[in-house]
Amino acid sequence: MSATIAQREAWGFDSDGEEAWLSEMEWAVPQYSKQRVNGAGRALVSPYSTEDELDEAVAIINNWRSSHSFPLNIFQNGLRQRGGQVDENCVVAQRLKRLPAIEHKLNRFPTMTLSQMQDIGGCRAIVDSLDHVTALHRMYVESRIKHEHVRVDDYIAQPRHSGYRSLHLIYRYFSDKKITYNTLLIEIQLRSQLQRSWATAVETVDTYTEQSLKTSGGEGNWERFFALMGTSFATRKNPPAYLRPLTS
Repeated sequence: MSATIAQREAWGFDSDGEEAWLSEMEWAVPQYSKQRVNGAGRALVSPYSTEDELDEAVAIINNWRSSHSFPLNIFQNGLRQRGGQVDENCVVAQRLKRLPAIEHKLNRFPTMTLSQMQDIGGCRAIVDSLDHVTALHRMYVESRIKHEHVRVDDYIAQPRHSGYRSLHLIYRYFSDKKITYNTLLIEIQLRSQLQRSWATAVETVDTYTEQSLKTSGGEGNWERFFALMGTSFATRKNPPAYLRPLTS
């Protein structure tokens, strides 16, 4: 049985999962100022960047990406602990945003700087139902987590035009043990099984039809279909049995 948050704190672990062994591992650290990071982001999307400028920009951005690995692991560990208490079948995953995705987002939002991008490091919890999403969110609201809570992007209460629904929690990492990573942003996504199924279907259609429905850049009929499907899913409180994880 997994330990509760209170038990972990009693054992000397932080409420966000920052265990001593993590501090002893080798992790990438930021080697460039935010000014240089933002400059690299501009160079990445500029049509006037030279090959040498692009090479330098990619090197800086790759270091910036890798530097999110440590705080991302901290948040992923905490999410796994909390998710398991809410739903024993909770699935947790993490990822660093890929370079093409970073470039695409900077092009979509020209006023955004790279250091402002909140989802360079992201982790996600898939739980059974919306009730579980709400319960998991409440655990974060009521927790003693020391990281700075920046904002909540509630795409369940206010879904995107595409039909996308999920709850995004944005945090700014803070630690008195690993100050190297302080101020890095991490995004936590909370989804139900139905919301995960919708997102998976969108990504599948994008892959096979070479569209970009995920970023509202697809064909009109497909966009309308997924918007309606998202609305239909939203009326169902719990997922059908065939979407639930198999249990022994």
